[in-house]
Amino acid sequence: MSLILLVLGITYSLSGMAHWIKTMVAPPPISVIKQPAQLGLIQESPNVKEQPTRFLGQVRKVAYITFDDGPSKYTGQLLDIMNQYDAKATFFMVGENLDHYPEAVKRLVNEGNYPGLHSMTHSYKKLYKSGSSDNFLNEFKEVQKKVEALIGYTPHLIRAPYGSSPQIGEAFRGDIAAAGFKMWDWTTDSLDWDLPGQPNKIISRIRRGVHRDIEVILMHERKQTVDALPQILKLLKAKGYEFEVYNPNEHVVVNFSHDPRL
Repeated sequence: MSLILLVLGITYSLSGMAHWIKTMVAPPPISVIKQPAQLGLIQESPNVKEQPTRFLGQVRKVAYITFDDGPSKYTGQLLDIMNQYDAKATFFMVGENLDHYPEAVKRLVNEGNYPGLHSMTHSYKKLYKSGSSDNFLNEFKEVQKKVEALIGYTPHLIRAPYGSSPQIGEAFRGDIAAAGFKMWDWTTDSLDWDLPGQPNKIISRIRRGVHRDIEVILMHERKQTVDALPQILKLLKAKGYEFEVYNPNEHVVVNFSHDPRL
């Protein structure tokens, strides 16, 4: 009888340990959601597959380069460097800057980059202090119309200034999804905005930060980023990453809440 109880106890302990290990592993994987052929809202029952994909048995590593706060006087330089490395990027643009650099917006789209949206004002107070999604959505709808007027089609991918957490809760996210937007945060933050004149520190941060099979790398349109970008692209290639631009027809879910609606 004692032997039976001992065996049962060991079995139960191993079962409990297996459950504990499963619940303590990495957060949910980034997924790709197949979109309709046309730009627009996601289908109600999308086909979801887990990343990464495999090619000839090898895991495919993908880096999405993203630049915030443009367009700016640095947009053209960033594009020149990206072209040298046969890479494309997703540019999250602020509405107040569009009137100053309309040709930069047209160029980045014509060269195969994606025009993301980053609000009209980038003002924390205007976007979040009310606690309601109204001001946030109004700003993104306004910048969306301004970009559409420049490029001839409607982009739907947004990035919330300062990131989506903690200021954007579940109901807020639901309002964003209901308005037809998708939202990206990031997986690796370069902190380039806080490192003027220190491109080597930006490069080091990215070198230390990237390790996932899919990386969405946050950078900004700054002089120090222009200086660091060639080495960043080289190190990513050396680590086996391929460069991809956002594709609305194969939406990759990358938000801090792992919300599949966005």
